[in-house]
Amino acid sequence: MDIHSKFLVHWTGNGKDDIESKPESDRPQLYLDRLIDDYQYGLYTKRTSEDVIRHWKIKKIVRLCFTEIRLSQAEKHAKRYGKLGVGFTRDFIMNKGGRPVIYIPHKADDCLLEDSIKNVYEKSKGNEEIHKSSKWIMAHVKRMSDGNSEDYYEEMEWRLVYDESPNNKHFTKGKGKGIHRLKFAAHDIKVIIFPDEDTKQLSLKDEAIRKYFSEYMPIMATLEDCRNF
Repeated sequence: MDIHSKFLVHWTGNGKDDIESKPESDRPQLYLDRLIDDYQYGLYTKRTSEDVIRHWKIKKIVRLCFTEIRLSQAEKHAKRYGKLGVGFTRDFIMNKGGRPVIYIPHKADDCLLEDSIKNVYEKSKGNEEIHKSSKWIMAHVKRMSDGNSEDYYEEMEWRLVYDESPNNKHFTKGKGKGIHRLKFAAHDIKVIIFPDEDTKQLSLKDEAIRKYFSEYMPIMATLEDCRNF
């Protein structure tokens, strides 16, 4: 039995506009607006910095994150990242350069892997080409946990990292400082997980969304539906 999901899901709703902080009555329309925005312009991401190896931060990276989880596990991750999930096949993300992250412990007695990565990164500063390559490796490293109660290892995360190269044809610059988009066609979305039935029905009635669905109808479910998968 395959333990991996067929889909890699990008969760949205926290972060950009922080929909979950808005009044509950406003959220269905806001999530619909987000879905339309994704279809029109591509998945949204913004340049960021991230704590990677303990006491070490990687700065100014552009990347998109996906969880390789079965839909029965969706609800927990939706609470963390936002309650609208947009899913693609593994091959779609992989062929754009996406890869599983390298998980490291928050703290461990022996840190051969993380010390080696950090050592290469630090010593490569005199060689621009190697230094850039080591930065992209670092951009695929993630802690298993935050050292307290947050467990990230179970997400089976994949990342799609923008290498800042003019040859990279997958990311485009969006409106606003540091904003980038990952373009896709309507048929590339294979599954949409809605926060609730109200948001799903609102989307099905929307003319813009119906146009995209006429090109390709993805699998659709709500977070409540996912509990039964």
